[in-house]
Amino acid sequence: MTDAAFRAAAVTAALLFVAMIVTSPMGCGGVWTLCTFDAPHLPYGAGTARAYLAALSDGALWRYLWIVQALDLIFPALLCITLREAFERWAPEALARRLSKLAVFETGVDYLENALIRAMLKNPDGFADVIATATSLMTLLKWLLLALLFGALARLWLGQRRAPR
Repeated sequence: MTDAAFRAAAVTAALLFVAMIVTSPMGCGGVWTLCTFDAPHLPYGAGTARAYLAALSDGALWRYLWIVQALDLIFPALLCITLREAFERWAPEALARRLSKLAVFETGVDYLENALIRAMLKNPDGFADVIATATSLMTLLKWLLLALLFGALARLWLGQRRAPR
Protein backbone atom coordinates (compact mmCIF):
# COMPACT_ATOMS: atom_id res chain seq x y z
CA MET A 1 0.00 0.00 0.00
CA THR A 2 1.37 3.42 -0.86
CA ASP A 3 1.79 6.11 1.77
CA ALA A 4 -1.09 8.07 0.25
CA ALA A 5 -3.37 5.02 0.26
CA PHE A 6 -2.41 4.27 3.88
CA ARG A 7 -3.22 7.83 4.95
CA ALA A 8 -6.49 7.72 2.99
CA ALA A 9 -7.50 4.44 4.66
CA ALA A 10 -6.70 5.83 8.12
CA VAL A 11 -8.61 9.06 7.49
CA THR A 12 -11.57 7.20 5.98
CA ALA A 13 -11.71 4.83 8.97
CA ALA A 14 -11.68 7.80 11.34
CA LEU A 15 -14.42 9.56 9.35
CA LEU A 16 -16.56 6.41 9.34
CA PHE A 17 -16.16 6.15 13.11
CA VAL A 18 -17.27 9.77 13.52
CA ALA A 19 -20.21 9.16 11.15
CA MET A 20 -21.32 6.19 13.28
CA ILE A 21 -21.20 8.34 16.41
CA VAL A 22 -23.08 11.22 14.79
CA THR A 23 -25.81 8.97 13.35
CA SER A 24 -26.23 6.85 16.50
CA PRO A 25 -29.40 7.39 18.52
CA MET A 26 -28.73 9.95 21.24
CA GLY A 27 -31.85 9.65 23.40
CA CYS A 28 -32.02 6.35 25.21
CA GLY A 29 -33.95 7.33 28.29
CA GLY A 30 -30.91 7.35 30.57
CA VAL A 31 -30.43 3.59 30.16
CA TRP A 32 -26.82 4.16 29.08
CA THR A 33 -24.57 7.21 29.01
CA LEU A 34 -23.55 6.42 25.42
CA CYS A 35 -26.65 5.33 23.54
CA THR A 36 -25.48 2.37 21.51
CA PHE A 37 -24.96 -1.34 22.07
CA ASP A 38 -21.38 -0.96 20.81
CA ALA A 39 -20.38 1.43 23.60
CA PRO A 40 -20.97 -0.09 27.08
CA HIS A 41 -17.71 -1.08 28.74
CA LEU A 42 -19.54 -2.90 31.53
CA PRO A 43 -21.58 -6.08 31.13
CA TYR A 44 -25.32 -5.73 30.67
CA GLY A 45 -28.20 -8.16 30.61
CA ALA A 46 -31.38 -8.68 28.64
CA GLY A 47 -33.39 -6.35 30.89
CA THR A 48 -31.06 -3.44 30.24
CA ALA A 49 -31.02 -4.18 26.49
CA ARG A 50 -34.84 -4.28 26.39
CA ALA A 51 -35.06 -1.03 28.39
CA TYR A 52 -32.69 0.61 25.91
CA LEU A 53 -34.71 -0.61 22.92
CA ALA A 54 -37.98 0.50 24.54
CA ALA A 55 -36.53 3.99 25.05
CA LEU A 56 -35.65 4.35 21.34
CA SER A 57 -38.11 6.08 19.07
CA ASP A 58 -39.12 4.35 15.83
CA GLY A 59 -36.91 6.79 13.91
CA ALA A 60 -33.94 6.11 16.17
CA LEU A 61 -34.43 2.35 15.81
CA TRP A 62 -34.61 2.72 12.01
CA ARG A 63 -31.47 4.90 12.01
CA TYR A 64 -29.59 2.34 14.10
CA LEU A 65 -30.67 -0.56 11.86
CA TRP A 66 -30.18 1.06 8.47
CA ILE A 67 -27.50 3.72 8.91
CA VAL A 68 -25.30 2.87 11.90
CA GLN A 69 -25.32 -0.86 11.18
CA ALA A 70 -24.58 -0.24 7.48
CA LEU A 71 -21.58 1.91 8.38
CA ASP A 72 -20.52 -0.75 10.87
CA LEU A 73 -20.33 -3.27 8.04
CA ILE A 74 -17.54 -1.23 6.42
CA PHE A 75 -15.72 0.15 9.46
CA PRO A 76 -14.31 -3.06 11.03
CA ALA A 77 -12.80 -4.26 7.75
CA LEU A 78 -11.30 -0.86 6.95
CA LEU A 79 -9.90 -0.54 10.46
CA CYS A 80 -8.39 -4.02 10.17
CA ILE A 81 -6.74 -3.18 6.85
CA THR A 82 -5.37 0.07 8.27
CA LEU A 83 -4.06 -1.59 11.45
CA ARG A 84 -2.44 -4.42 9.51
CA GLU A 85 -0.71 -1.95 7.19
CA ALA A 86 0.54 0.08 10.16
CA PHE A 87 1.88 -3.04 11.87
CA GLU A 88 3.57 -4.14 8.66
CA ARG A 89 5.23 -0.75 8.35
CA TRP A 90 6.31 -0.21 11.95
CA ALA A 91 6.72 -3.59 13.67
CA PRO A 92 9.33 -6.29 13.29
CA GLU A 93 8.03 -9.06 11.02
CA ALA A 94 7.14 -11.61 13.72
CA LEU A 95 5.35 -9.02 15.87
CA ALA A 96 3.58 -7.57 12.82
CA ARG A 97 2.28 -11.04 11.97
CA ARG A 98 0.93 -11.61 15.50
CA LEU A 99 -0.65 -8.17 15.73
CA SER A 100 -2.19 -8.58 12.26
CA LYS A 101 -3.78 -11.87 13.34
CA LEU A 102 -5.12 -10.15 16.45
CA ALA A 103 -6.59 -7.38 14.26
CA VAL A 104 -8.33 -9.99 12.08
CA PHE A 105 -9.67 -11.74 15.19
CA GLU A 106 -10.97 -8.41 16.55
CA THR A 107 -12.74 -7.81 13.25
CA GLY A 108 -14.46 -11.18 13.53
CA VAL A 109 -15.54 -10.37 17.09
CA ASP A 110 -16.90 -7.00 15.90
CA TYR A 111 -18.91 -8.63 13.10
CA LEU A 112 -20.33 -11.25 15.48
CA GLU A 113 -21.26 -8.46 17.90
CA ASN A 114 -22.96 -6.57 15.04
CA ALA A 115 -24.97 -9.66 14.04
CA LEU A 116 -26.16 -10.14 17.62
CA ILE A 117 -27.06 -6.45 17.90
CA ARG A 118 -29.05 -6.72 14.67
CA ALA A 119 -30.98 -9.70 16.10
CA MET A 120 -31.99 -7.56 19.07
CA LEU A 121 -32.84 -4.53 16.93
CA LYS A 122 -35.01 -6.59 14.57
CA ASN A 123 -36.96 -8.17 17.45
CA PRO A 124 -36.78 -5.72 20.39
CA ASP A 125 -39.31 -7.55 22.55
CA GLY A 126 -38.72 -11.16 21.61
CA PHE A 127 -34.98 -11.85 21.53
CA ALA A 128 -33.62 -14.57 23.80
CA ASP A 129 -31.85 -13.40 26.96
CA VAL A 130 -28.68 -15.22 25.89
CA ILE A 131 -28.38 -12.89 22.87
CA ALA A 132 -28.00 -9.85 25.13
CA THR A 133 -25.47 -11.65 27.31
CA ALA A 134 -23.47 -12.80 24.29
CA THR A 135 -23.61 -9.32 22.76
CA SER A 136 -22.37 -7.77 25.99
CA LEU A 137 -19.47 -10.24 26.15
CA MET A 138 -18.57 -9.57 22.50
CA THR A 139 -18.62 -5.82 23.17
CA LEU A 140 -16.30 -6.21 26.16
CA LEU A 141 -13.96 -8.48 24.19
CA LYS A 142 -13.97 -6.06 21.25
CA TRP A 143 -12.99 -3.11 23.45
CA LEU A 144 -10.26 -5.14 25.17
CA LEU A 145 -8.81 -6.18 21.81
CA LEU A 146 -9.04 -2.63 20.46
CA ALA A 147 -7.23 -1.32 23.55
CA LEU A 148 -4.44 -3.85 23.00
CA LEU A 149 -4.22 -3.09 19.27
CA PHE A 150 -4.23 0.68 19.68
CA GLY A 151 -1.78 0.45 22.58
CA ALA A 152 0.59 -1.53 20.35
CA LEU A 153 -0.02 0.89 17.50
CA ALA A 154 0.76 3.92 19.68
CA ARG A 155 3.93 2.32 21.01
CA LEU A 156 5.10 1.35 17.52
CA TRP A 157 4.26 4.77 16.09
CA LEU A 158 6.08 6.61 18.89
CA GLY A 159 9.07 4.30 18.50
CA GLN A 160 9.10 4.89 14.77
CA ARG A 161 8.85 8.66 15.28
CA ARG A 162 11.85 8.61 17.65
CA ALA A 163 14.02 6.49 15.37
CA PRO A 164 16.82 8.40 13.67
CA ARG A 165 16.25 9.02 9.99
